[in-house]
Amino acid sequence: MDLRRLRLFLLLAEERNFHRAAERAYLSQPALSQQVQALERELGVRLLERRPFRLTPAGELLAQEGRRLLQEAEALKERVRRAGREELRFGVPENLLPDLMPLLDHLRRGLGQPVEVVELHTPEQVKALKEGRLDYGLAGLRVEDAAIAAEPLLKVPIVVVLPEGHPLAGRERVPLTALKEEPFLLLPKEALPPLYEAFMEVFRQAGFTPKVAREVVRFPQAVSLVAAGVGVYLTLAPYRVFPHPGTVLRPLAEEAALQVSLIYRKTPPPPRLFEVRELLRALAL
Repeated sequence: MDLRRLRLFLLLAEERNFHRAAERAYLSQPALSQQVQALERELGVRLLERRPFRLTPAGELLAQEGRRLLQEAEALKERVRRAGREELRFGVPENLLPDLMPLLDHLRRGLGQPVEVVELHTPEQVKALKEGRLDYGLAGLRVEDAAIAAEPLLKVPIVVVLPEGHPLAGRERVPLTALKEEPFLLLPKEALPPLYEAFMEVFRQAGFTPKVAREVVRFPQAVSLVAAGVGVYLTLAPYRVFPHPGTVLRPLAEEAALQVSLIYRKTPPPPRLFEVRELLRALAL
C-alpha cells in the first residue's frame, strides 16, 4: 500500500471535506481526489461517497487501522536507522542517574559497545520504546503495558531529608512513623503521578497521611526549604552523592525502596537482549 496515499486518505477522513484536506496537504482538490481514487484502485474497494461525503465500511476500517499502520511504519524506519548506528540507547530517569550510571558504564565495557543515555521518566520511556526511539529503559516505576517487557533489576532506597538540628538527625535509620506530626514537602501529583503514588504508598504502609507544608518539584528547592525548617522531605537515595548544606539524609527504618526494572519492547526484541540482560543482572547483584 502506498503510504503517501494512505496519509492523504487519513487526512481526508479526519477533515470530512475535500477542500479543507487539500489545503492542509498543500494540494489542489483534483490532485487529492486523484490520489484517493488511485488508493481505491490499489485496494480494489470504494473508500468513500463524495455527495454527501461519507466513508464506506471499507473506508471506516482503513481510517481506524491506517493510523496504526503508519505508526508501525514510522517505528520500523526508526529501528532500521538505529540498526545502522553503533550505540544502544537507554532511557534513564534523571533522579536515578547517579546510582545507575556506574551500572551503564560496566555495561559499556561488558558489551564493548557505546551506550547512549537519554534522560526520560518511566512513562516517556515506554512511549519512546514503542516508537522505536529507545532500545532499553531503566524504569523506576511500575510498567503495565502489554507491549513492554519489564524485568526487576535492583531496588533504590527511599530516604528522608531532615534539618541538621532535627532530633532524629543523629539516628542511623529514621522510622517514618516518628515523623507523623512533621510538615512534609511533597512532589505534586501532576508533576509525575506514578512517582507521587509510589511515595504515597510508603505513607499508607506507615499508617498515616502526611501533613503537606508545601509542594516542590525540584530537589535543590526541597533541600533549601528543609534547611530553612519548612518541613522534611522524602526522596530517592541517588541524591546522597551530592552535598546538602544544613540537612542530613537518612534511610528509613521501614526500608522503603523503589524497584528499578529493565524494560524493552517485546516485539521485535531489542539488539543483544541476552547479553544486556545477563550483564545487568550480574552487575546489579
